[in-house]
Amino acid sequence: MSERSSVVDSQVLSLFPPPFFRAAAILFIFLIYGLPVFLAYKVSLTLDPLAEIALILPFSSALSQSPPFIYSLIVGDYGLISLGTFSFIWAFPVVVFVGLSIAVSEQSGLQRRLIYLIEPLLKKIGLSGADFVPVLTGYGCNVVAVLQSKNCQSCTRKQCVSMVSFSSACSYQIGATLSIFNVANAPWLFIPYITLLFVAGAVHTRIWFMPTTSSMMYSYASSLRKPSWTRVKIQLNGMLSQFFKQAMPIFLVICFIAFLLDELKIIHVIIQVFKPLFALLTLPEEAGLGIFFSILRKDGILLFNESNGALLATFTLSEIFVVVFLASTLSGCLVTIWTIAKEFGIKHAMMHASKQAATSIVFAGLLLIFIKGISHLLGL
Repeated sequence: MSERSSVVDSQVLSLFPPPFFRAAAILFIFLIYGLPVFLAYKVSLTLDPLAEIALILPFSSALSQSPPFIYSLIVGDYGLISLGTFSFIWAFPVVVFVGLSIAVSEQSGLQRRLIYLIEPLLKKIGLSGADFVPVLTGYGCNVVAVLQSKNCQSCTRKQCVSMVSFSSACSYQIGATLSIFNVANAPWLFIPYITLLFVAGAVHTRIWFMPTTSSMMYSYASSLRKPSWTRVKIQLNGMLSQFFKQAMPIFLVICFIAFLLDELKIIHVIIQVFKPLFALLTLPEEAGLGIFFSILRKDGILLFNESNGALLATFTLSEIFVVVFLASTLSGCLVTIWTIAKEFGIKHAMMHASKQAATSIVFAGLLLIFIKGISHLLGL
């Protein structure tokens, strides 16, 4: 860092107390990652009805005389075109806008500065500044974040990965959640949802891991700079490539599997597996299928959109909120858990998954109690 830059930083720090900078940093982080999500939501909201008119309805009309098996496979409740279109429209804009925001903030040095300012708060939940980088990266992809955690200190890497798995909603998960809340006519639920994910993840990390005693790993040595647009483009292209080569194909496979399970009448069996959990939490057992596929991939919760949201229409808003939270946190996606197993061993991955499931179920139960208590006080 240059001498002039050091003097400027010292002068600024003398004018404003540390709490001011921490509050400002938190606000900036919300803007950096919240504004792209809002823009993506607006784009998806515009594209959704257009896709219905230009793609889904023509396919439905063209296949109206085809065998029921073919019709259901393409445009049925779990159709490759019907649900596949939902996945693309609600996930792709999030991948683009969030990916661009992450790339620019990293390449400009802004991310490092913001993390430096909030590092004292991070230490209270057992994380250092370096640990928070993968947490933010996880909003693009959890698997990449787990691998990036190699840059953490050995004494804090496991809690960093735990925080990523629990609270970092990847871009596919964000897009799917926006779609679910939009179909439920309650898009505003996304704000308390994403906030609760982080708070619950922080509590989860603090409960299962001791606070870090490592020294601060960030400083003002990383000054703000003009981002290299070539590097931004490379980073964004990597995310888009992963979306087209991995995310969308896997989701279409999920649609096909769900279609087969529906045709073979096996879906009811899967629902029964989750029945004890939903009975404990007093949630509709029909949500079991979405929970099951969310363990495979976080955008598996898009299956709640089957039949144009007919299933969601039978849930209350509080049930939808709790079910989406449970689907998001009960387990990391299968690829994330597999990556954790490769990095730390199968035993640790199993312990990791069991701890996350326990915290998720307890939080879901407390959330239901809180919602019912508020509803009772308000006379709802």
